[in-house]
Amino acid sequence: MPCVIPGLTQDVCLTIIYNVSSQKVKDSFVSCVNCKEGEACSLAVDFNPVNTDLTIRVPFTLEGELTFTDNFQAFCVTTGMSLAT
Repeated sequence: MPCVIPGLTQDVCLTIIYNVSSQKVKDSFVSCVNCKEGEACSLAVDFNPVNTDLTIRVPFTLEGELTFTDNFQAFCVTTGMSLAT
């Protein structure tokens, strides 16, 4: 019988760096936010006029569940995603 752990959540910060001059995404990444350590991610937009980079940060909360099977394999499933408040 598998063991299912539902209701897991993790705050994350999506960062997108877009170059306005070249009209291309330079980079994008998701980083974990550790609220217990005092880390935070706030909705923010910054523009660097020197290199014309537009940096957008968006806080999300990911929801999921973890399943351990009879042969000790583990599977994760994302069950939800919402804007963090």
